[in-house]
Amino acid sequence: MVNETLQRQAVDAPATLRIDALPTDLPITGWRTLIDPDGGAPLRCCLRDSRAGERITLGSVSPPGPAGAYAETGPVYVHTDRCAGPTSAGYPEEFRSRRQVFRAYGPDGTIVGGEVVEPGTGQEAVAERLLGDPAVAFLHSHNVIYGCYMFAIRRPDLPESPTGARGQ
Repeated sequence: MVNETLQRQAVDAPATLRIDALPTDLPITGWRTLIDPDGGAPLRCCLRDSRAGERITLGSVSPPGPAGAYAETGPVYVHTDRCAGPTSAGYPEEFRSRRQVFRAYGPDGTIVGGEVVEPGTGQEAVAERLLGDPAVAFLHSHNVIYGCYMFAIRRPDLPESPTGARGQ
């Protein structure tokens, strides 16, 4: 079970970050369903790359968090049929090779900063530093080139994101 895995990891190694996949209850519009011929599409529902032959959907979604002028709608890939969500509580391993921008938001959903994050293994350090600022309530990870939303990052001590984002 995914939840058992996440609980076991939380006991084995205390988490300093909470990575939130796209909530499953968000409406997806303007969608197109396809059988992925090659794999490699970043799935926001389970935070891994698609596999060749998987049935996936490309659609528009407004991720929870940013408010007012900072609220946005953009393209995301998800499994067409609901999946079990992420299998790990940490930073998505299959996304480490992607250059990202971590956008920092305050509790009211306004943007308060951000940073470009290079591929590799230093993503957690950047996220921890940004979240160390008391003015930052949560982060959104976006692709640098296309600007697409990937996932949310927050402190694990928050019972629920002030913006409605949640883990799987």
